[in-house]
Amino acid sequence: MELDFARYLRLARTNFLEVADQWERPLKRDDLLLNDYLNLVQTLGELMQATDTLNPDVPKPTTSQPVAVVDIYAQGLIQFLMISLKQQWTHLMVLEPADLEKLGKFPQRRLQHQIMGELTMLLNSYHQRRQGDFAHAWRSYLKLGLFELKLTDVEINQAVDRQLHEA
Repeated sequence: MELDFARYLRLARTNFLEVADQWERPLKRDDLLLNDYLNLVQTLGELMQATDTLNPDVPKPTTSQPVAVVDIYAQGLIQFLMISLKQQWTHLMVLEPADLEKLGKFPQRRLQHQIMGELTMLLNSYHQRRQGDFAHAWRSYLKLGLFELKLTDVEINQAVDRQLHEA
C-alpha cells in the first residue's frame, strides 16, 4: 500500500469549511488560514512531546491518556492538506513513491533541528506566501514520519482515513 495524497485531498476537501461552522468563537474569513497554520504548529509541538524530541525546561503536565504518535502525525498531515487546499497549492502535495524514497537519503540525527526547520519554513510560507517553503516543509514532514519516526505507510494511511472519516 502506498500513501494516496490525491485521495486524501479529495476527502479533506469535504471538510474544507465545515469545521469552521462549528466553532463557538467564529473567525473572520481572513483569519482562517492563520488558524490552520497555528493548528499545524501546535500539532508539531504535540508530536515533539509524544516522541520525547525535546527535554522540557518546566515540569511536564501529566495527561490522562497518551495519544499515539501516528495519530498526531496523521493530524498534521491532514492540516498540511487543508492549508494546501486553502492556498490552492494542492499541486505541491501529490508525490510519487519514488519521490518519497528520495526523502530517506539524508537522515536527520536530531529531530529538534528537523522540526525547527519545518516551523521556520511554515512561518515563511505564511508570512511571505512562499510556495517553495511550504513544499519543503511538506516534504520534510513526510520524511519525519516515514524515515525518522519510522511510521509505515499502512499505519499512516489507516490513521488519516480514520480521522478524515470522523470529521
